[in-house]
Amino acid sequence: MNILITGANGFIGRNLSSRLAAQGHQVFGLSLQGPSNLSSGFKDYYQRDISKPFTLNGHFDLVIHLAAYNITNVGANDVDLYTAINVDGTKHLLQAVHARKWIYLSTAKVYKNEGSPLFEDSSLAPLSAYEQSKLKAEEVCRGFLKNESLIILRSVNVIGWGQAAKAVVPVFFQKAKANQPLNIINAPYTPMQFVYVEDLIDAIEALISHETISGIFNIAHEETVNLEQLARTIITMMHSSSVLNVSQNASEVLFSKVICNKAYQQFGWKAKTGLSEILRQYEKNYASGS
Repeated sequence: MNILITGANGFIGRNLSSRLAAQGHQVFGLSLQGPSNLSSGFKDYYQRDISKPFTLNGHFDLVIHLAAYNITNVGANDVDLYTAINVDGTKHLLQAVHARKWIYLSTAKVYKNEGSPLFEDSSLAPLSAYEQSKLKAEEVCRGFLKNESLIILRSVNVIGWGQAAKAVVPVFFQKAKANQPLNIINAPYTPMQFVYVEDLIDAIEALISHETISGIFNIAHEETVNLEQLARTIITMMHSSSVLNVSQNASEVLFSKVICNKAYQQFGWKAKTGLSEILRQYEKNYASGS
């Protein structure tokens, strides 16, 4: 297939492009920057700013839309960027690119957190500007595309070696390696879910092979861990002298577990890589100086 990946220079995009190219697909990349040294397997590469209208020649069998502004620990001044890139950027992409099928990577944070399990038909109530922009982008996709042409993946936090040190796991490892304090201010005891980047790519591969499937699918590993457990585990693995500082004012918040039964029932996908295996990869890479 001819497949266009947006956000191709990012953490997920690099891993996905390599996998799909190895499977024999013709992979085209699109991002704000040109391909990095870690990017490989592209038939062609387009450097575009999706926050502005643009043109693109060519027709694709599939677009996998990963590009997004996803710095989620910033203030209200960045609300305009979420709109310009995540919402307007999705609109500009849909206007510029012709494809038979689209996969849009959204977030499970679009659901309303009521403390009960989350299914694909659960209530929606995104809280932050980032989460709201992802739901608006979903709505843009539905406005442009027929139902049978669109797949929306609502994923929990995607992790894996090579992820930038702005996500919790690489940040904790970086600080533990430097014997710096690990500070937890919010919700240290609230369970969290992750999904390994290669498991997410397995889901995308399975969807490519099931051409008639469309709709919304949750993406998560069923395992849970809280921030305090995660931090203590990483400190131990790194033989670190880092001090763990947990805010005395922090409290547990409602936890709504993301359920992925629909993905298993419709295309046989279930996340298989647990957190302990992912953390061991970090430990191994740090030990080898990678």
